[in-house]
Amino acid sequence: FLITISYSNKSVGIEINQLFNIIHGNTSMYNNVRVTEVKLNSELMKSFPGPKFGMVGIRNIIGHKNSILCPVLKPQGLSSDELASLAYDFLISGADMIKEDHNLTNQTFSSFRDRIEKITKLVHKANKETGKKSMYIPHISSNFENIIDDIEFAIEAGVDGIMLIPSLIGYNFIHNISKNKKYNFPILSHPSFSGGHVLSKYHGINHGVYYGTLQRLIGADMSIFPNFGGRFEFTKDECLEISLRCRETNGIGKSIFPAVGGGMSIKTANEMRSMFGKDAVFLLGGGLIKYRDTMKNVISDIRNILDS
Repeated sequence: FLITISYSNKSVGIEINQLFNIIHGNTSMYNNVRVTEVKLNSELMKSFPGPKFGMVGIRNIIGHKNSILCPVLKPQGLSSDELASLAYDFLISGADMIKEDHNLTNQTFSSFRDRIEKITKLVHKANKETGKKSMYIPHISSNFENIIDDIEFAIEAGVDGIMLIPSLIGYNFIHNISKNKKYNFPILSHPSFSGGHVLSKYHGINHGVYYGTLQRLIGADMSIFPNFGGRFEFTKDECLEISLRCRETNGIGKSIFPAVGGGMSIKTANEMRSMFGKDAVFLLGGGLIKYRDTMKNVISDIRNILDS
């Protein structure tokens, strides 16, 4: 059965934790109950306005309307200097954005603050040389007592946004950062620790709702999800549904970028262009590093295919 349930605004109040509790609280512990759509009325939209930047805001920062290419800084074990050098190579080769791998946190081989300072320095150098405004988005996963200080350190150092993992950091925390007028930067959400919400066909939350609607609701401007055909078990239809929910103009707040992770290469670029179009962030993972000597040509070739 497909059932539509309406709740009074008074049941929600103005707290996002309670809104999520109503959407899928105790019902999350039932088999055969799955959330397939979430809609807010105009009054609730005032309390939960959605993303601060959205697709349009990101494009205004980057300064073009083509597809957005975003290599990932990885792997674990590289020093801060090595990661900064890799970031520089990515940007002078034509990347629009770079993000850190979600496994880069505050480790001994590359401490958070040391890495932030060294990468931002070379990002600014690369942008000055290319004349572009490419974005650097670090991953922040600090302990509760340090996370605000670390976010403010990163912004002061000159990063262009931050990546957070909602299932670990907390939906309410991201919602607060997004709404807070003190913080004026885009948020990229990462799907780690979220698979249990979506993978069952019979209960949980629809892929498009979780990675699209709910990410918009908490204030993410870009939402990462794994592409089909790789090592994850998302289907083509599920990926298309996520993309639709991210970009639909009648959704919660501003439309956001679907950020497609995995599978991007010269061989697959044409298919991914056909699926997602130009209004997507395409993540380029570890496979790009092996082309470091010819990286500029590889990124250029991929962009030509995506924008053709």
